Amino acid sequence: MTHIHHRTLARKLAVLGACVGMLLSVGALPCTALASEALFDTQTWSGNTPNPYGGQDYFVDSRSGEDASTGTSAQTPWKNLTRVHTVTFQPGDRILLKAGSVWNDQQLWPQGSGAEDKPITIAAYGDSNAAKPYIATNGKVDIPFTRGKGTGNPLKDPQKVGTTGAVVLRNQHHWEIRELSLSNDDDFSVDKTARDGTVWDGISISINADILEKQQGVEQLKAHPERTVMKHFRVDHVDVHHLDSPDTWQKIYTAGVNFQVFGSKNHESYEYAPGGYHFDDIRIEKNTFDTVDLNAIQAGFNWFGDGAGEKDSSGKWHDGWEHLWVRTHNQYTTQLYIGNNSMHSIGQGAIQVGDSKNVLMEYNTVNGYLKRYRAQSCAIYAYASADVLIRYNEVFDGAATTYDGTPWDFEYNDFNVVYEHNYSHDNGAGWFAYMGNTDKAVARYNLSVNDNGTMIREFMSGNYSPTYFTNNVIVYKGGARGQGKTQAEFHNKSFKSPLYFVNNVFYNYDASTQTRWRNSERGEENIDNAIFYHNVFFEASGKHKNEPRNEGGSHEDPHFVGYAGEASIPRLATFSNTSYSGAKDTRSAIRAVAQAFTPAAGSPLIDTGLTTASQGTSDILGHAIQYGTASDIGIVEVDKGEKNAKPFLAVDVEHARENLAQSARVVVSSQHPSSELRATNLTDGNGATRWAAHDDAQYPLDIDIHFGREVMYNTVKIDEYVKVFGNKRHPEWDTHERIQRYSLWRWNDASHDWVKFYTADTGARSAAVFSPQSSTQLRIHVESVYSGRDTYRGHPSPPTISEITVSMNIE
Repeated sequence: MTHIHHRTLARKLAVLGACVGMLLSVGALPCTALASEALFDTQTWSGNTPNPYGGQDYFVDSRSGEDASTGTSAQTPWKNLTRVHTVTFQPGDRILLKAGSVWNDQQLWPQGSGAEDKPITIAAYGDSNAAKPYIATNGKVDIPFTRGKGTGNPLKDPQKVGTTGAVVLRNQHHWEIRELSLSNDDDFSVDKTARDGTVWDGISISINADILEKQQGVEQLKAHPERTVMKHFRVDHVDVHHLDSPDTWQKIYTAGVNFQVFGSKNHESYEYAPGGYHFDDIRIEKNTFDTVDLNAIQAGFNWFGDGAGEKDSSGKWHDGWEHLWVRTHNQYTTQLYIGNNSMHSIGQGAIQVGDSKNVLMEYNTVNGYLKRYRAQSCAIYAYASADVLIRYNEVFDGAATTYDGTPWDFEYNDFNVVYEHNYSHDNGAGWFAYMGNTDKAVARYNLSVNDNGTMIREFMSGNYSPTYFTNNVIVYKGGARGQGKTQAEFHNKSFKSPLYFVNNVFYNYDASTQTRWRNSERGEENIDNAIFYHNVFFEASGKHKNEPRNEGGSHEDPHFVGYAGEASIPRLATFSNTSYSGAKDTRSAIRAVAQAFTPAAGSPLIDTGLTTASQGTSDILGHAIQYGTASDIGIVEVDKGEKNAKPFLAVDVEHARENLAQSARVVVSSQHPSSELRATNLTDGNGATRWAAHDDAQYPLDIDIHFGREVMYNTVKIDEYVKVFGNKRHPEWDTHERIQRYSLWRWNDASHDWVKFYTADTGARSAAVFSPQSSTQLRIHVESVYSGRDTYRGHPSPPTISEITVSMNIE
């Protein structure tokens, strides 16, 4: 017999009673409150504790309240949400909804704004064992279109856009919303189509620039630009379920929690506000979303008067006006946190963040996305945003769509966006979408299992700087196919700009089909811009075909401690977040799966990777990446004894194939008087020119190369000028390799002196290869030349050099 704590049982019975009440009063509404309550149990409602902000508390009880009451005590509550709308609330006030209450066909749209340290709060009070107060709006909201509803290109109504939520705030600030259950669907059993056209939200929070202008006047807004920025929003412990919206884009965002900025004119018409219209300081956490269209969480701009995109000064296309304008005017929504949310059966993408800066998305779980949408999207991503960190999220059960559809996405105009320590599995479209126009984009220490579509898909535009995929593990079935043209493959479009793949494990467990690296079926075979260093390309078949160049890489079995091929997958790829116990829950579960991909003793992954700046500071398990003699390949850095006191030097892979000395400034201690033999020839990249020391050179002599920045190198090649005329009467005309003994020194900026690190005493014919060095200057210290090899006026001829090459060889 299973024993249930009496408090838990009482609460479940109370929830069940509330659900029965819903069934009797609303019709065929499914009871999802029980599962939601089990997920995020707050133990007691915040409304049962004293008001921490010093304002007035107002109480609402759908069962025993009276709208004629004062509403200022639990003994004299209001009944309907419409009564709440008649009051303009003041900073520090709370609107407390009775646990177990149900409001059908009603919308909550309270008035007023809070202030710094005095937000207005919506929360629950009453029996801690009762269900969260439930607002079942059932689609009884405004239609935000004047005409064209259902056409996919409707005419929006500036007065009604943003008013389609079960809870609505417009041009308001300093609000906190928690401990509610919300739905907004007239019939849970029927999904909307594009022909219907109506859009419904859970919580709709918007800035309407037109209404602000009308209420306050443009001149006042110019004088007080802070009024165009809506600050401080908290949404937590809210359960949003059954929101229905069309299965195509209707020119308006819809979501469980929806932050939008609106205006009926072109965006340039609103540039009078120095800070622009945007939100600041948003936290959305510990919420659940079930059967929600289109997004679970969304933030972005939606100006009416703007059409197609535009090109920037470099000629790059920006898909949508705001992609360029927000960045160049620094008018992002700022300080956005999205964490510890659980999402199931989402119509489009789960979390879509646009036009935002300083964003952290972590510990979220997405179980099913693109369930009711006829176009492309991805599970968790940011677009036209900057300084975004997306970590420790789990995404699975994504559709096998022809376009996008991946769990992650480097979208247009993402600047400084990092995906790290995420776990995606069983998504049919693939692993990453890549739109382009990115700058400083990194995906590191992520785990992908059975994302059996296109690993890197789309690539619509070139990027501003190279993107890095570093220390990821991608496990896939090479022969998998989905709907349309979806199939397991490395790419589906030509790579338009450099992408670096460093220290990754590509593990194809399909014993009958090799990885499709170059897709001849599509005629898109150009992956020359995909640059691979120190990756493992493992094929269960043992066969390798059409693989890209992979310097320093291997084909060996990685030898993971808990994963050994297809039979291991069912155990790994079934995790879902069904309980909540704090911020570490999703992270701990992801780490438990990732443990299986720890390299076993003797694994070829250990100490064979490159250290790059793109790695960050820790692996998916939280280990520092500074153990052993070099970084490990894959998502786990094996913790071997003490962490290295001196960090590994990071390799600049973007310049690994370059001559770092080319065009560098050169200073020599001895110079031949001929203008044709000047020192600049040493680094001009032209092997036909040369430098020579003075005929009467004294030894040692120095050649100092000034890089102009700190660079890393492990190879120096001195190409001496060699030319033999064979004229017996003038043997002095012949030029051979003359340098016999030399040493290499690097400049130490900290101690302001030279440090010797290499010596050669048998000439300079062979390249000098040594452990990586990092410096802003390099000195070649020529200590002697061969006697009797070339002579001039009775003494050994001085050195003459065509070119000096300094490079980082990472084979």
